[in-house]
Amino acid sequence: MDLYYLIYTSVPVRPMNEPELQDLLRVAREANSRFDVTGLLISLPESFIQLIEGPRANIEQLYLNIMADKRHYGVTTLREGLIDKRFFPDWAMAFKSHDTRQCYQKALSLHDDKVLQLFDIIETS
Repeated sequence: MDLYYLIYTSVPVRPMNEPELQDLLRVAREANSRFDVTGLLISLPESFIQLIEGPRANIEQLYLNIMADKRHYGVTTLREGLIDKRFFPDWAMAFKSHDTRQCYQKALSLHDDKVLQLFDIIETS
């Protein structure tokens, strides 16, 4: 299997409210599990930063879907390429809890080890 990763950033049309974020997470987790995709999503009021990883064909299709999503614009690829192993093998998405207060806390914790790992990947790739 060609294991592939892609890191992108985008700008939300507007900050997401709690029900919208909860719905986004639910749908993404379900789809990611079905298509063997893992990764990390950082959601800030002004931007999204996401690393997605999995089979190359699945990542390429997912990225087409992401680019067509009307909830954000300015989708910009930061890094992409083949990898030997996943960076975030246990994360269908960065948010670990369905409690949106915790989701926001997790998303805004830029000192979290996993978030710092993402920035290391961006910097060294």
